[in-house]
Amino acid sequence: MPIKRPIFRYCLLAVLALTTAAYESRYLRDILHGERVNLPFFWTESASNRLTFLEPGAVAAGLRNGDTLIAVNGIPYRGTAVMGDARERARPGDVMTITVRSSDPAQPVEKTVTLHADGKRPPFWSIAADLVLHFLLPGVCLLLGFWVAFVRPHDPMAWLLFAVMLSFPHVLETHKIPGWAPGWREAGMLYHATLDMILPVAMFLFGRYFPEPFPQGSRYARMWRIEQWLLIPPFTIFAIETIIVSVVEMSNYQAVAGLQRAFQPFDRMSDILAYLLIGSFFAAVGIKSGLASSPDARRRLRLLYWGATAAFTPGLLLTFYGVILGKPIISVIPEWAIVLALMPLALFRLTLAYVIVVQKAMGVGVALRQGLQYALAKNGVRILQGVAAIAVISTAVTLASHESRNRPQKITLIALGITAVFSIQRVGGRLRASIDRRFFREAYNADQVLSELSEQVRTMVEPNSLLETVSLRISETLHVSQVAVLLAGAGLYRPAYAMGFADPPDVAFPPATGTTKLLQKQREPARVYLQDRDSWLYREEDVTEEERSKLARLRSELLLPLAVRDKLLGFISLGPKKSEEPYTGSDMRLLKSLAAQTGLALENANLMREIADEVAQRERLNREVEIAREVQERLFPQTLPAIAGLDYAGHCRPALGVGGDYYDFLALPQGHLGVAVGDVSGKGIAAALMMASLQASLRGEATRAPENLAAAVSNINRLVYEASSANRYATFFYGQYDPVTRNFSYVNAGHNPPMLFHCAHGKWTVARLEVGGTVVGLLESFPYEQGAVSLAAGDILVAYTDGISEAMNSADEEWGEESMMKTVEGCDGLPAKEIMQRVFTAADAFVAGAKQHDDMTLVVLRVVE
Repeated sequence: MPIKRPIFRYCLLAVLALTTAAYESRYLRDILHGERVNLPFFWTESASNRLTFLEPGAVAAGLRNGDTLIAVNGIPYRGTAVMGDARERARPGDVMTITVRSSDPAQPVEKTVTLHADGKRPPFWSIAADLVLHFLLPGVCLLLGFWVAFVRPHDPMAWLLFAVMLSFPHVLETHKIPGWAPGWREAGMLYHATLDMILPVAMFLFGRYFPEPFPQGSRYARMWRIEQWLLIPPFTIFAIETIIVSVVEMSNYQAVAGLQRAFQPFDRMSDILAYLLIGSFFAAVGIKSGLASSPDARRRLRLLYWGATAAFTPGLLLTFYGVILGKPIISVIPEWAIVLALMPLALFRLTLAYVIVVQKAMGVGVALRQGLQYALAKNGVRILQGVAAIAVISTAVTLASHESRNRPQKITLIALGITAVFSIQRVGGRLRASIDRRFFREAYNADQVLSELSEQVRTMVEPNSLLETVSLRISETLHVSQVAVLLAGAGLYRPAYAMGFADPPDVAFPPATGTTKLLQKQREPARVYLQDRDSWLYREEDVTEEERSKLARLRSELLLPLAVRDKLLGFISLGPKKSEEPYTGSDMRLLKSLAAQTGLALENANLMREIADEVAQRERLNREVEIAREVQERLFPQTLPAIAGLDYAGHCRPALGVGGDYYDFLALPQGHLGVAVGDVSGKGIAAALMMASLQASLRGEATRAPENLAAAVSNINRLVYEASSANRYATFFYGQYDPVTRNFSYVNAGHNPPMLFHCAHGKWTVARLEVGGTVVGLLESFPYEQGAVSLAAGDILVAYTDGISEAMNSADEEWGEESMMKTVEGCDGLPAKEIMQRVFTAADAFVAGAKQHDDMTLVVLRVVE
């Protein structure tokens, strides 16, 4: 069924992805761990216990070519895992005991090898090469291969490319798999050996069928069909034998010794078949490039051919050299030469990525081509630049540090290295630009471009960043070198951002010009043909020669209006493409969508800027309110003067940051205490300022310690009236307590009458202090009256503002004076501060979290024995 096939392939892909991730994670650990010691200075033959290719360290220990390996550190040698485990556990300074049997004498003998750490720090170029060859390159190949197979699960060419990408890194990998834990090493070697043998077959088939098979019935089709049946079956047999031997020899080399001996005469044949299969890839691509009818297809195939040739040739030459000598190449060729020869293999990844980007015959989605376009055109070459620069610098430093060099020679070598690095950077930049311009100009995905741009501009609130992002995206997508964005401002459309110009273009278009009128009217991209007398530039009567001159200075070929609703915010001028091709219909559709999105984003950016300004203004106001709150808090009593026989407390809780409620305690001569409570009309800063004026007026009068409180309040009224506007006033209560006579004189200027609680024989009576007059600050002059009461021990005087008694819950119900009175009556014998806290707590419990509507101020005086 058609639905099951993709599911099965996706499951297979998921299993391969998990297997690859597990393998590469364990392999990366080996790369990062490195070699602890130089050991054991020799190699063992595959599926054998014979020693060969000895290095000087092994020879010095008494080992000889052809010796039979019996044991390692007393452990019988049954397979390569024995040596792998010993190497994994080895530390510098350890002694490895090697038991061997030579032809003479026949008895086993023990040889000891002292293991030493590598005292030389790896050069920087070596570390960089390892990262590129064993981490970056395989990682890119694997991601690319898995993505292609995921995008096109039905496409056989996608799976062929996946096989090439999955197996290609294993050509370069050298392993310490025998030292892995049991089970892991068998699975890891099976995975590694299988992919290593798959690569020649995958490359052969990829070359034969990409981008399409040879014409049916042609001599090339017959030739490759014959070659396929001649090469692949025998190579498959050799590959199976190699895989079996590689896995089994780790635990029991004797079990596969017979199989290896049977295939040993054909070892060269296996290598020849592998080279023929890989060579057929080059032959097929080369022949197809010559047969291609399209110049574009011919150019692409030739790039693939020469890129792959440049990638594989150095490594193949080294391999042939090792085969001719019959020795491992690492024993006869310096490490730096091997690294330089293997570095070009990165080009193979580059060429295959290019094929995916531009080769539509393969059927890989456009989204994949777009995703690889810039990584290939820029990052791939940039990586090669970095590697080449590192190699040049390392070589120059190495040569300059040699003892035989004198100072002028060292300076010359370093200068040459620096010059070479700059040259590499310059050549790399030109190469990136050339590839980008010549091969990727048609590869973009409008949906992806719009999606990515939407993600970028969504959070932008700065118009400059927005315009830069949009211009760069248009330039990179369509390869347009000159882009200018003109926005409205000060009655003109002027360049707000421009790229690709030697000097910022000094042009301006008034809103009434023919160009801006046309863009606002049509709301469509307008092509600019300065040489065509039939274009709108000459048909529209409002378009002047000056406008055409300005467009010529911008090198405009296309104008994109940035419009929102009926407003033209500006327009984008696009110069010619690097390919010198006209803007296609697909380009126009993409650009129209980009312009619409940019216009909305620009309008949003403007709105966000306005909101940000408003928020900043609000923050400044909040900070000012905070400062005012701090100042107002300092206006309230900070310390309470000690008064004989009197316990008292007060507190104000503003509804906003600052408020208009006021209370004060004043230390007067002869141990008297002045008590004030006020409530200014309104709230906020204005009320707080009037409260400060009221306090200043009171303190000015209180310093004279007047006996006539009514006259003092009358003066306060006049001062507040003169310092405030006509609609501002305050209710005010002021009294003075004499601790000797316990007499309390007061004036109530329109304030909530304070309550005097007296308890006799267990019953409470409440007297209200009402004598006084009208509010202060409303009338210029008013005659006030003075009242007096005598306090007794245990009496409680409570002065408050209406924010206490009128505290409301969410149902707009008031707490009320009766509730406050019951709360105070339940506080007999408690300190004044505790009484005050209980009143606030009871009021808060009633409102149950409802918003505080008014400032709340409470003053409590309690007469003690």
